[in-house]
Amino acid sequence: MKYLKTHSAGRKSSLVLAVTLLYFLLPLSTFAGPPDFPPPPGASVEWVGKNIEVNGIKSAIRAFHSRKSIEDVVQFYRREWKRPAEKDKPGFMESIDAAPWFIISRIEDGYLLTVQVRVNENDQSGSWGYLSTSPLPSASKKTPELGSSIPKIPGSYVINEMKSSDPGKNATTMIISNTHSVMNNASFYRQHYQGKGWTTETDRRLGTDESHSLVFKNRRNRVTIMVLKDKNYTRVVVNSVKNSVF
Repeated sequence: MKYLKTHSAGRKSSLVLAVTLLYFLLPLSTFAGPPDFPPPPGASVEWVGKNIEVNGIKSAIRAFHSRKSIEDVVQFYRREWKRPAEKDKPGFMESIDAAPWFIISRIEDGYLLTVQVRVNENDQSGSWGYLSTSPLPSASKKTPELGSSIPKIPGSYVINEMKSSDPGKNATTMIISNTHSVMNNASFYRQHYQGKGWTTETDRRLGTDESHSLVFKNRRNRVTIMVLKDKNYTRVVVNSVKNSVF
C-alpha cells in the first residue's frame, strides 16, 4: 500500500468542507492521543498537511485515491466504526447534504474523524477524498476571529480561512466577500502594501474589469491576491506565505 507521501501545497486550497461539518453539535471529551484512523484498503494516501487550521479548527488531513466505489469506501468505515466509542452513542454519522461529497464521521477519544469521499472524475468506478483528524474543542476555548491576520476593505466578510505550517513556511489562505468593486478592492490592497514599503511583483487586470491579480513581497513574506467579480459580490482570495528562510 502506498502511504503518507508529501502532498503538494496547491491541493490545500480545495479543502474547506468536511472538517467543520457537525463540529459544534458534538459533545466534548477529554483529549487523548489520536485514535487509529486507517485509510480504505488498497488506497494510495498522501499528506495534505499535519498541522492545518480551517476556520479555527486544527486538523491533520490526508488525501486518498481508491479503485473502490464510494459505496465500498463508506461500507468499509461502517464496518470499521460499527462499535460505538461511547455507550448509547452512534458509532458514526453520515451526511449526503454536501453533494457531490459523501461524508461519514466518528467521535472517538476526544477527536472527530471525518471521511469525505466523492467519485473519481477520470474513472467513474473509483473514488477519492480526504481523511481528517480534528481534536474537539475545550469548553473554555473561545471562537476564533477569522481573518485577523490579513487586511480587509471595510464591509468584508470572511467566508473561509485556512492556515498551514510546513517546515520553513507558514501560509494563510483566505476567501473574502464584499460588495465593493474589483477596482476598489485592488486599490485598497495596493495602497495598504505599497504604503508599508512592500515591493509590487504583479498588478494587472485580467481580461475585463471582472478580475484583477496582485502580488506583493517584503523580505520573507509574499502575498498573492486574486479579485473576482461574482454576480452582486466581489470575491477576494488572499494567499499569504511567510518563509523562515530566504
